[in-house]
Amino acid sequence: MPNTFLSFAKINLSLEILGRRPDGYHELRTVFQTINLCDQIEIEVTATPDIVLTCDSPDVPCDGHNLVVRAAQALQSAVGTRQGARIHLRKQIPMQAGLGGGSSNAAVALLALQQLWDVQLPQDELHGIAARLGADVPFFLTGGTALGLGRGDRIYPLLDAELPFIVLVHPGVSVPTGPVFHRLNMGLTNATTVHTLPSSLPVGFDWRQVGNALEAVVFEDFPVVRQACDRLRAWGALLARMSGSGSVVFGLFADAATSEAARQAGLAAGWRCWVCRSVGRAAYAQLMHRAYTVGRGKLHRGN
Repeated sequence: MPNTFLSFAKINLSLEILGRRPDGYHELRTVFQTINLCDQIEIEVTATPDIVLTCDSPDVPCDGHNLVVRAAQALQSAVGTRQGARIHLRKQIPMQAGLGGGSSNAAVALLALQQLWDVQLPQDELHGIAARLGADVPFFLTGGTALGLGRGDRIYPLLDAELPFIVLVHPGVSVPTGPVFHRLNMGLTNATTVHTLPSSLPVGFDWRQVGNALEAVVFEDFPVVRQACDRLRAWGALLARMSGSGSVVFGLFADAATSEAARQAGLAAGWRCWVCRSVGRAAYAQLMHRAYTVGRGKLHRGN
């Protein structure tokens, strides 16, 4: 019987681009938040070292291009185990949507396989593997609310944000991250300034004071993403913002009734929509250290 683990999505409560780094990446300051839209990862340990991945979505590669496979192989190499795994991925988090689905899957694979193979890496080594897999992967080792610096891979936990109901809208387009960043034309970041940022967000921070610097680029190239964001505000969102490099936008709503009405309006517009809640760091840690058999669709309401 395989063990089932939950792999949560994230939203970016804010995303600032501070400049271009000497290595060609962009220097970011972003605030991540895990939410309860999730994939499921079913894992069965094998006595042979093969890593076999299957997925219920035909659009997801199941070979070495998949971060789950790469994460499992990297962990195998780091701990020297000869054990393997059969892994089945049940997808609900849309791809190329700014929700970090692939990064979350990779991080959960690292955490789950440590348990199932009965191995343990020091946190700095585990973080190093995660960072090499992708910039967002280290965040999903801890979840909750966190500040991300550098490429987004230097993680500083924050007090869990107290968020109202979250409505996600996927307007039916995929936004590749690379071209969005390629269009940004910025100078190099002063690294001394960046080092001072972890203490710069006060308790009770008003998220309306910040934004997502990538919206201007994405809204120009994909007008439907701007339209979805505008619709969320019209439907009563206290705040509406694009997550990551898009294409999903999210709105914060004060109550269940208004958020459900917004979800229904989004569905009527022909978009995929979910009502979600935030997942704090303590709840995330508890879920990541136990295996569950969970029915699909029970943690959030969506389509």
